[in-house]
Amino acid sequence: MSLILFTNATLLDCTGSDPVFPAWVVAEDGVIREVGTGSAPHIAGAEKTDCGGKTLMPGLIDGHMHASLFTNDLGELHRKILPSTACFRAAKILEDTLMQGFTTVRDAGGIDAGFREAQKQGLITAPKMQVCGRAISMTGGHADPRLPTEIAPPVTVGMLGVIADGVDEVRKAAREQLRLGADYIKVMAGGGCASAADEPDTVQYSPEELAAIVYEAKAAGKTVLTHNYSTRSMKMCAEAGVHSIEHGNYLDRETARILREHGCWLVPTMATYEIMAARGEEFGIPSYFLRKMKEVQKHSENALAIAFEEGLKIGSGSDMVGSGQPFKALEIELKARVMGPMKAILCTTRDNAELMGLSDRVGTIEAGKCADFILVDGDPLKDVRIFQNREKILAIVQDGKFIKKTL
Repeated sequence: MSLILFTNATLLDCTGSDPVFPAWVVAEDGVIREVGTGSAPHIAGAEKTDCGGKTLMPGLIDGHMHASLFTNDLGELHRKILPSTACFRAAKILEDTLMQGFTTVRDAGGIDAGFREAQKQGLITAPKMQVCGRAISMTGGHADPRLPTEIAPPVTVGMLGVIADGVDEVRKAAREQLRLGADYIKVMAGGGCASAADEPDTVQYSPEELAAIVYEAKAAGKTVLTHNYSTRSMKMCAEAGVHSIEHGNYLDRETARILREHGCWLVPTMATYEIMAARGEEFGIPSYFLRKMKEVQKHSENALAIAFEEGLKIGSGSDMVGSGQPFKALEIELKARVMGPMKAILCTTRDNAELMGLSDRVGTIEAGKCADFILVDGDPLKDVRIFQNREKILAIVQDGKFIKKTL
């Protein structure tokens, strides 16, 4: 049995309440047993950790990441790296993500259920994760990685998509990902930045194809998330019953209201545009990728402002690739510019847990939930940039076990 008592903490429990000091938390066998304020009780046999007034809060959650996208040129990823090497490199990305303070992640395409199970079995040091395996893409769509000279797509762990056209093919593709253990289905419902053959404002997949995918996911008790930039694509997906729209940079008020009416989440991914627009040339991303990233980046803050003002359910994802992977916490800073620091932090904890259907397990510090914490040297509500300084994250706890402890 493991028993840990955290004392003398400034508790930011991420339920929406203001921070409290002094506070204490008891974790037993990886689960939060009790939370209180004032003087901590004496608990026989407990390992005691004095937080020294530092901020104890839930582990962060990245609601949109790609562990397998570890190169800046995704064409290189698909063609020059052996699948076995790609697995090890993806595992390294996951470990580094955990060391950034993200104890749970939602992978939005590329890694399969084997990574999820490897984390559960202790084979890799990684965040808890949900996965979708391969995203479903139409021929020539955002996750069709083929060059014009190629017929068969390259097959590696890093390949984002499976190509499917028409109702029957997309239905089968969804069933196949579900068979392989996907927690949800990812659909490339519009063009994107990393793909050479399309533009972000294009529409991919018909209402009938989208409806078939959503039907299969719901029949299996799962959800669908869709990659979208254009308003037309977002509207079609919301009306088809998808659970969340990813990116959504061209969101307008009419579209936001349609999403709200259908209970559809929006998961903006602002950090990847910000860092690639600023440093993409330095990182060596392809010119077409950089051009499109700079274009959609112009609209990301306005889209979030509209979503926030219209009362949409908003998640938070970094969507980092390649050299951007170490900078996931930048997303919190960018959201805070629009929503304020508390709401930006809640998006990355409590709200992302709800998005993922994990509200009963993670996202807040409450009795009965997993003992997933970070201890931060400072007040995140005064400066959310603190999450980007790893030295300020003094401790990382996952299921009641210290992953990092520098107290």
